[in-house]
Amino acid sequence: MQKETGTIVLVLLLALAVAFALYYTFKPTPCETYACFQDHMAGCSRASYINEESEASWTYTLVRRVGDVCEIEVTLLQAKEGDLELRTFEGHGMLCSYPLGVVAYPHKDMSLCHGRLKEDLQGLIIKKLHQYLIENIADVKGALQNATIFSS
Repeated sequence: MQKETGTIVLVLLLALAVAFALYYTFKPTPCETYACFQDHMAGCSRASYINEESEASWTYTLVRRVGDVCEIEVTLLQAKEGDLELRTFEGHGMLCSYPLGVVAYPHKDMSLCHGRLKEDLQGLIIKKLHQYLIENIADVKGALQNATIFSS
């Protein structure tokens, strides 16, 4: 009976040690500076960075390398200024796929991203464009008529 208890304790301790090793092996390195994140992004090694901009706070997490692409999870943490409708998107994320070696702010090139946050932001852009057209229909109509006259 005592031998079985000792074996169970040993197996549990071994499982716990493996769990800790796996956690610290796959946990992203927290970067305090953008330069740190850039270094990790260039080689697509796991890291995370909180980008505090005046308009919003973003979290970037280098997730994995898939072939010649580095996948980065981008999450909007907090909208601070500008369009406060962005606040409804806080906590939403998108996955961006950058070619290896490319270093940039991941949320800046939406053509490389997909996910809920991208859809939310595109919807907001369409809504604002629609609102602009409604408010300025006469100016837009005049500009289109002038463009038609000059292109003939």
